Amino acid sequence: MKKKQLLLAFTSILSIGALTACGGNTSADVEITVYNWEDYIYNGTDDNGAKVDDSIIESFEKKYLEDTGKTIKVNYKTFSTCEEMYTKIKRKTVKADLCCPSDYMIQRMQREELLEPFGYDETNKKYTTGLDNVNTYTSPYIKTLFDKNKLSNYGVPYFWGTMGYTYNPEVVSKEQVSTWEFQWNPGTELKKKITIKDSVRDTYFTAVMHVYKEELDSLKNQYKVGTITAEAYNNSLSEIFNRHDDETLRKAEEALKELKDNVILEVDEGKNDMVLGSIHVNLAWSGDSVFSMDEAENDEKYLAYSVPEEGSNVWFDGWCMPKGANVEASKAFLDYLALPEVAALNMDYTGYTSPIAGQAIWDLCNEWYSLDAYANEDGTNDYTIEDCDEVDLSYFFEGTLDDGVEAKILIPTEERGRQFDAQYPSLDVITRCAIMKDFGEEGNEKLHAMWGDFKV
Repeated sequence: MKKKQLLLAFTSILSIGALTACGGNTSADVEITVYNWEDYIYNGTDDNGAKVDDSIIESFEKKYLEDTGKTIKVNYKTFSTCEEMYTKIKRKTVKADLCCPSDYMIQRMQREELLEPFGYDETNKKYTTGLDNVNTYTSPYIKTLFDKNKLSNYGVPYFWGTMGYTYNPEVVSKEQVSTWEFQWNPGTELKKKITIKDSVRDTYFTAVMHVYKEELDSLKNQYKVGTITAEAYNNSLSEIFNRHDDETLRKAEEALKELKDNVILEVDEGKNDMVLGSIHVNLAWSGDSVFSMDEAENDEKYLAYSVPEEGSNVWFDGWCMPKGANVEASKAFLDYLALPEVAALNMDYTGYTSPIAGQAIWDLCNEWYSLDAYANEDGTNDYTIEDCDEVDLSYFFEGTLDDGVEAKILIPTEERGRQFDAQYPSLDVITRCAIMKDFGEEGNEKLHAMWGDFKV
């Protein structure tokens, strides 16, 4: 279902503050540099690229002036991959107050002492100063995962999701993309109609899942019959997912080389190529898949999303402060992003799932996906309750909604495996997804050497 733009609904949050933003000033009382992924924040434009409102950067500048009486200038820069961002931060070719690496890169930058701490109280499980909205509105699920992976003191969550295949169901069956083996055995007609990421960690893990498929299938069967718990299953899957010993690297390189005749490497073009129809399957982050599905519906083309059964990546991008950052102003920016109304704008614009819960996000989720969202103009609905699945999202929204509101939503069965499931994966999917971990200095060097050999 094509999501509705919320520009008018949330215009008030962007209109807070002084009448003139400091974005046009040549000097300001405070200045910070934000270094983010491309297309990863609401920029005040509609689907056609026309300017319709303040961007989040502009609205924050206004709000900061109203709250502090000081002007602030946010310099905004973008990068394409974690590795690009890491290199520029480490070499100081980009001097940023905030950057937005993925989970494994937060661990690496923390290990290499490249980051300022946010000040996180491990006992009370909250940030100590300047991040009240982050403490209040972040999903309990995200908080737990950040704590479990020791990311909280050096990272504030921004977006999260899974990795899987965006696919055209008129050309590719759901069964085909239910396994990572598809990349290696797509059939003659699909060769070079599949794109995978020109990003070492995102493509490497698919080769690991291929190499250890039998072991992964055995684990999955043990979990399904109840001989191991969900926690034990996820822990074992995570160990396999993050293997990088010499034998695994050798086997993964051999597997990747076998792919060369089947796939095309890309970083950001695949989501648009799916819409154009020049490819039929794209290894995609869930938010990019939502973008492709939304855009394709403009031409009445229906794409879908699948997380393969062997397991996949549940990823997190988080804000970090490089050494020397303006801590106070950086926290003010992040706490503004954590307002549910602002997070909703970001979700609507990017297609990615915010870690922020709260009533505004829940209302947005219902506006996009629930049974009522499919009502016709005359009030009738082509779907009934019997045509829907009831999905419980308590794991994500628990404790953040208004009194008496249950985190249960009716989703038309025909719409499953599309935008809703890409943005809010079920607990079953989450259980078979693992977080990327930092491989350490030696492990990273070996991995990148292997990747270089594969690409050559």
